[in-house]
Order: sequence, then structure tokens, then C-alpha cells
Amino acid sequence: MTMESKGPTTPRHPEELSGGRFLRLYGRALRLRCPHCGEGRIKGSWMKMKRVCPACGLRTERGEEDFFLGAMMFNMVLAEFLVVLTAVALVIILWGSVPWDVLLWLSLGLAVVAPFLFYPFGHSIWLASDILIRPVTEEEMEWHRTHPHDTYRKHRDR
Repeated sequence: MTMESKGPTTPRHPEELSGGRFLRLYGRALRLRCPHCGEGRIKGSWMKMKRVCPACGLRTERGEEDFFLGAMMFNMVLAEFLVVLTAVALVIILWGSVPWDVLLWLSLGLAVVAPFLFYPFGHSIWLASDILIRPVTEEEMEWHRTHPHDTYRKHRDR
């Protein structure tokens, strides 16, 4: 399956819009595998992502200097979703005798710890989302393979 560059008026290939592709990209991301190839492990340590997929050579920041902003956003959304979900579940379960002080301190503790727990997932989910929105092209992969890892692409698509 090749994914060529699409112009704004060119219809997308049906595979690019399929639910199977969505599940495949996010399934790989949740397993901390490269969303593009599914082979390489992209987590170096818990708080550090590998710069490049060891299997296909895709950079985990796609060669863009501001890519980490999307990863930060996904990390915070996942973390705060956990805090809200936990608080709402506890209020529903304990309705009538909710220990509000305990709930407050538990929520604060989760708000501090959760971003560290979700960091690698936020980054990999953002990478999968970016690939879903902007499929990886052969031209981009060639750039990833031939340019030093500490350089950024000059091409901006936004």
C-alpha cells in the first residue's frame, strides 16, 4: 500500500479513511510500537521516546520542531480525563456519603501523577493521530532516512 501526496481536491484512497486503519494505528500506539510500521518499539525509557523507529526509520517527531506540542496536549487530555473519570465514578458509587476531602486529595494526587503515567502514550497517540491525518509519504520516508536526526524539515504543511 503506497500513500502518495494528495492535493486538496484529490479524493483520499478508501484505505486511508477506513476504520481498520484507525484501529491499527491506535492499537500500535497503545502498545508503544511505531504507528507507521508496527514493528519498532518507540519508547526508550518511560520519560523518553526514541528519536527514530528502529524498524522503518520514521522519526517520532516527524522532523518538525514543534511536534511535541501535540504530544503534550494528548498527554494532558489523557491525564485529566483519568482524574475526572475517577472523581465522577467515586461520587456515583459513594453517593450519599461521599468523603469530599478524600475525593479532593485523591483528585489532586492523580492530577500530579497521571501526566507522568500517560507520557509515552500521549506521544505515541499523537504520532498515530498525525499519521492518520497526514499519511506518511514515500518522499517523507526518504527524507527521514537520508537526513541527520538532529535536523528539521524545511517544508511546512501548515
